Amino acid sequence: MSNDLSAELRSPWVRWFQVVMWLGIIQDFVLAFPTIFWPEKVLTLLGQTVPLDTTWVSYASAVLVVLGAMYIPAAWNPYRYPWTAWLAVLARPPGVIFFFFLYAGTYPVSGWVDLIL
Repeated sequence: MSNDLSAELRSPWVRWFQVVMWLGIIQDFVLAFPTIFWPEKVLTLLGQTVPLDTTWVSYASAVLVVLGAMYIPAAWNPYRYPWTAWLAVLARPPGVIFFFFLYAGTYPVSGWVDLIL
């Protein structure tokens, strides 16, 4: 790694990483913020099953907001925060496994989002 971080941040691969990271952060926030307060409405809007008790849906959404906030340093500068960048990348596959294999068919839209990102 050279001393000129600005040149490294201009790399097309780093720019793509940053764009995808920001898209994931925005997607997490857009989905999670309203779900904290109106879980039934958001789940219905997405065509998902609404559980009898939505407490855990709201809580999972709050955790998603925190997780999305933790991605911000990696999206801003992955060279300065390499551990955060790696952990942000490694955080997506468990969502794919969870929603496609462990609970297949329950909330597939979440699995697709994680798979795309």
